[in-house]
Order: sequence, then structure tokens, then C-alpha cells
Amino acid sequence: MLETTPISIIRKLNYLVNVVVILFFSFIISSTTTKIFDGFLAREFLERVQYLPIIPQNIAVLAIVYMLALGASNIMKSYLLKRKFFGVRILLLVDFWLCFMIVYYMNFSYRGIFLLLMMNIITYAKEPHSRVWMLIFAIISFILLDYDIWSNRLAMLSLTEYVDYNSEEVKIFMLVGKNLLTSINEIGFIGFLYLLLQNKINENAAISSLNTKLRETASELKIANMQLEDFAQTMEENAKMKERNRLAREIHDILGHSLTSITTGLEACVSIIGIEPEVAKKQLGKILDLSRKGLDEVRRSVRELKVDTISKSDLIPAITVMVNDINECTPVKIDMEINGPILRLKEDEEQTVYRIIQESITNAIRHGKASHIHLYIDFYQHVVKVMIKDNGKGSVNVEEGFGLTHIRERIAMLNGTMIYETKIGEGFTIHVGIPIRWGAAYD
Repeated sequence: MLETTPISIIRKLNYLVNVVVILFFSFIISSTTTKIFDGFLAREFLERVQYLPIIPQNIAVLAIVYMLALGASNIMKSYLLKRKFFGVRILLLVDFWLCFMIVYYMNFSYRGIFLLLMMNIITYAKEPHSRVWMLIFAIISFILLDYDIWSNRLAMLSLTEYVDYNSEEVKIFMLVGKNLLTSINEIGFIGFLYLLLQNKINENAAISSLNTKLRETASELKIANMQLEDFAQTMEENAKMKERNRLAREIHDILGHSLTSITTGLEACVSIIGIEPEVAKKQLGKILDLSRKGLDEVRRSVRELKVDTISKSDLIPAITVMVNDINECTPVKIDMEINGPILRLKEDEEQTVYRIIQESITNAIRHGKASHIHLYIDFYQHVVKVMIKDNGKGSVNVEEGFGLTHIRERIAMLNGTMIYETKIGEGFTIHVGIPIRWGAAYD
């Protein structure tokens, strides 16, 4: 994939400018030499110059060959750099030799090729230490490889000597072309450095902006962590409070129901113990069993902080046992009626239905002084409806205490509904509807 960044474009354009410079200088030498030969002016030309010139064809051909080799080297460096292969530094050293040979065949009249070499070093030398030393060597070479320095030591002709042998019009054209091309090459190098510097400035600005954002983010994270710690502490306190409330509800349900049943049964025993002692004795035995069951349930709730009153899918048997215990241990009679196919409920749904019935019966006995309770459980598709109706004393204004509040909270957690009806002397009726998440019938 070709590089399309402004820096890479300038570097490639600078290479093309150098190719044009080499071609132009070769054209000056070749055209001047051809003019000398065509005009049979070789003797006059040799008398004006100090040294014999290199064969003009060799100058052009060799300089272009070295320029093409430099271009091929750049392509290979790009390939090796992308794949992180070893050899980029070796190719850069080869570039030094190629640039030196180009300057040599240009008779040290053109040094701008070393500006292209510096651009290649900056682009391809990724190790800072190697890059610095290569740049220093390239700058020294650019300064020292000058015709005025080496003309006294090497037999060579300057480009100026070829230019001066032409007419004034041609001389102006050659000098303008020479200065224009070398200036374009230098301007390209300056543009390369400017874009490189601008990129570094932009990178530093981006890094500074990123650091600022990171500091802001770190500050926000610190605040968020503090808020999270506060939230976690609040959640922990809420969880503790929720568990306390749940345990309080469970103990209230278990103790309230058990003690109410025991109290009612004992009151009945007290009233018949003088008349029917055997019946009272049998009743006391059943009350003792009921109290033991209640005690076991309280122990389980306190020990495990969960309800083990009923097992999963044992709702109806558990309700039946509760109803039978009350019928046997107390003078209160409960009629239970189940309609529809019994549906499978989740554990929390079974516990809620059980506790609602338990609390309603307890309230009917304790507060309503009911002697007869009707319990209806109706199973429909994806819903269970419960109605508990008693013949207690009823009420004008119902104040929801812990029991009714507890029932309403349980139903709300399951998105259910609860309404109740009551009048003085007409008992109390509660209607509950709970949607069932499972809702399938037992097999």
C-alpha cells in the first residue's frame, strides 16, 4: 500500500526533482560536448580547461543508474520497515555510497542529493542513536563534498566551465534552470522539515490533550470509586435491613400463626376440661404437637435465614396440613376448596401463597374472632386466585398492621393484586390474584 501522507509525498517529489536535476546537468554537459565536437572546437575547449573531461555519455548513464538504484533502495527500505526485517541500516549505508557516486559524476557541482539522503535517514532510521550519527555524517558530507574544496585535488571540470562555453542566451537558460531546480530541491527539504516539525507539534499537543483527558478521567474515576464505595456500603446496609425485615416477617408469620392456634386451642381446652377431660387431654396433645412444629419452623428460619416450611411443589399438601392442624387443635373450622388443575409454581410464589393464607387465617382467628373460615384456591392459566372469607366480627375501618402490610409487600413483589371487604358483623374477606411465571399443570 502506497504512503499518501504529505511528508511521504514531498519526499517522493524531492526524489523526482533530483532525477530532473541529474538529467538537466547531464544535458548541459552532453549538449556542450556535442557542440564542441560538431564545431570542431575541441582544441579550443581543451586549451581553456585545466583537465580532460570525463566521457559525457558515461556521466549521464552512470548518474541515472545510481539515481535509479537509490529509488530502488527506498522501495526496499519501505518494504523492510513495514515487516520489521533487518537490513534498513545497511541500505542506508548503501545510500551514502550511491549519493557520493552521484556527486562525483556530477564533478562535485551538485550536492543537493544529500538533502534527499537526510530525508531518507529521518524516515527510515527508527533507532534514535543510529539516526543521529547518520544525520551528522550526511551533513558533514553535504558541507565538504564541494567543487571548490576538491577541485585542487581531483582532475575534474566544473559545471560552470561547460555553461560558460555556450552563448549568452543558452548560458542564461542553463543557469536559471540550474538555480531553479536546486532551489526547488532545497525548498522541498525545508517543507519536509516543516511538516515533520508540525507533526511533532501536533503529536505533542495530542499527547498533552490525552494526558489532560486521562487526568480528568482519573479524577472522575476516583470520584466514581468513592461513590461506588458509598453505594456498596448503602447496598450492604439495605441488604442487611432487607434480611432483617424478611426474618421479622417470617418469625411474625410462624409465631403469629402458631401462637394464635395454640391460644385458641387452649381456650377451648379450658372450657371443656371439667366436662370432658379425655377430650381436653387429647386436644392438649395435638396443641403440643402444633407448638413443636412452630418451634421447629422458628429455629429453621433463625438458623438458615430462609423459609423451609414447604418444599418446592408441595404447596397444596402444606396448606392441607395447616388447615387440618387448626381443625384438630382449635374450635375454629376451616373449609378448603380447590378449583382447576393444580399448577406448578416457583418457590417464591408458593411461599407467598402459603404465607398469605397463613396470615389471613391467623388474623381471622386473632382479630376477627371467627369460628368458621372458607378457603378457596382457584387455578387458572398463568394465575392463581385465593379467597379467604370468615364469619368474624368485621370492621368499619381497617388499619393495616404488620400482617396486612406484610401480605401486600409479598404480593407486590410478584406483581399481584389484593383487595378486601369487611363490614361490622359480616366478617372479613380477602381476594388475592398472583400471576404465575411457569403456569403449567403437574404431570
